[in-house]
Amino acid sequence: MNNSNRGHTGLRLRRFRTKRRGPEIMIAPLIDIIFQLLIFFMLITRFLPPSVAIALPESGSGELDESPAAIVSIDQTGNVLLDDRIVNLDELTSMLKSEKASGEIDIVRLRADKSTEWQLVVDVLDAIRASGIIDIAIEIETEGEQQE
Repeated sequence: MNNSNRGHTGLRLRRFRTKRRGPEIMIAPLIDIIFQLLIFFMLITRFLPPSVAIALPESGSGELDESPAAIVSIDQTGNVLLDDRIVNLDELTSMLKSEKASGEIDIVRLRADKSTEWQLVVDVLDAIRASGIIDIAIEIETEGEQQE
């Protein structure tokens, strides 16, 4: 017998092939990015100035107040808007009451077009006071400031 062949007869080399995977799209990071963008746009819209075009009255003096507040606007046609939603005076009072009760606001900024009738401004002020809010800031445009 030949001793040199005895050791090699039982060994066989096996090759394993791994399956190649194609390119994959990872969904979890995409969902994270979408949620971050959603939160970003929700927060940024809260701090944008109102989109109602109003020619504010001008003044030589005034202070800049950046505190969070509900914005009540009266446009040149006499529409009353609460944060860009057209409301009547009864709706204005009830909506401000609910926002004050929930703790969202303590102050109201009143923006009135300079061509607005004074009686409408007084009626809106009465509706705001009827909601229980006593801090009312009237927005003006200081001299030299240009409206966008």
